[in-house]
Amino acid sequence: MRPDTAAAIRARLIAAMEQRAVSLDGQARRALDARLAELRASDADALDQTPACDAAATHPGPLHELVERLDREATAERAAYPDLPALAGFRQLWSTLRTDSQLQQSVAHAPTDAGPLNSTALASRAIALMHELSPDYLRSFLAYVDDLAWLEPLGDAGSVAAFGAAATKKRARRKP
Repeated sequence: MRPDTAAAIRARLIAAMEQRAVSLDGQARRALDARLAELRASDADALDQTPACDAAATHPGPLHELVERLDREATAERAAYPDLPALAGFRQLWSTLRTDSQLQQSVAHAPTDAGPLNSTALASRAIALMHELSPDYLRSFLAYVDDLAWLEPLGDAGSVAAFGAAATKKRARRKP
């Protein structure tokens, strides 16, 4: 990992821990403050050991820009449509129903005569165990998987476009 990338990650970690520390008190706050002091000290040591880098090397990447843009849009949207406390119960109910529906689908698609290392059977069994042990974690996990599934076509479109551009360049070279 490049030193500027490590420094950026360390700075983000420190900022996130500082935000979390504001809401804590007691033993948890003291432990977090001690960890922050360690991180800041290691951050200062790392800055002393790394050579100075130019501004172009620390320019945030496209993912960072996308996250910032989405955050700005979400903030504007939240201001236009404030969160209604009456909807919290409905959201919880909908999340529970969706989780149960996805669990039933997973169990229905599990092969009955699969061996012990069949990936479909293992995934189905893992989801069923998550449902038994921690339904809240399962809801969170399924929401994460849904988000990834929603983002997958965006990544595929970019790679298909890049592949198409490369194929066009190759064809152009072959023609006399």
